[in-house]
Amino acid sequence: MSLPAARSSEPIEVVAGILRDDRGRVLLAQRPAGKHLAGQWEFPGGKREPGEAGPAALARELAEELAIRVRESRPWLALTHRYPEITVRLQLYVVEAWEGRPLGMEGQPLEWFPVPDMHRLPMPAADRPIVRAFGLDARCALGPDPAEAGGVAGLLDWARARLAGGARLLRLRTQSMDAHELRRLSRGLGDPVAEAGGKWLLDDTAERAAEAGADGVHMDGAELDAVSIRPLPDDFLVAAACRDEQQLERAGALKLDFVTLPAARSGSAAIDWKGFERLCRCSPLPVYAQGDAAGVELERVRACGGFGVAGPNGSGSSA
Repeated sequence: MSLPAARSSEPIEVVAGILRDDRGRVLLAQRPAGKHLAGQWEFPGGKREPGEAGPAALARELAEELAIRVRESRPWLALTHRYPEITVRLQLYVVEAWEGRPLGMEGQPLEWFPVPDMHRLPMPAADRPIVRAFGLDARCALGPDPAEAGGVAGLLDWARARLAGGARLLRLRTQSMDAHELRRLSRGLGDPVAEAGGKWLLDDTAERAAEAGADGVHMDGAELDAVSIRPLPDDFLVAAACRDEQQLERAGALKLDFVTLPAARSGSAAIDWKGFERLCRCSPLPVYAQGDAAGVELERVRACGGFGVAGPNGSGSSA
């Protein structure tokens, strides 16, 4: 995708496509010499013109860059990244169907990469959270309070039911559990989640999440404000609850993996969908909408620029 190198006061609106072959590999293009971020690999796409709809811009860019005709696409996630010289607002689409064989019409090398290999490639900083998102389920199942669930046994029953229903990302509220209870939970949950190809996070401290053998931690807003560095290494997932642009910027600066925002629902703590979309548009990380028992539609979240949904009955796939 071609981006200007000069500083701009306004974000540059960019669209890009995720194309997969029949082996599940993802198509990436290498930026040519002389261009901004030359030599790095990126998702194909380019600048959206003023007044141009996202899907139309994507179809135009992929026709120009790859000589393909996009037949069907859908929003996947959006994020904003501030480089020293420019700010890029990037909307990713999954290209479900296209006609033609992708060719580098601007002289750019193209290659199909397995998802795990993308972690080792030189890629623009804006694309790094996107690569991490490939390993996340778009529907996060949020566990009940341990006391209401019936303790460790109840939480394990809940988790097994969610895994059986297709959930592959679980969040458990364990702040009220003592060390013995947390060890019991870990022994009962670690293997079933791993066998299902899923991940489990604790709404707890980073130290307790690591000790329990969880895949990561989800911090609340106060914990996010209190830390000065990413609290766990890159082989863990680290997420945080945010409420405003300042917290989103902080989460991005700490190189977290995703954030959660409250979705529209009853109660004074809610933000409306317009506010949710505004925050998604300035987030440097994938956003999950945290809903209540009534549920929040993933399609609506994606239309606002979010990535996923976190709720009591989250299930499904990360497609």
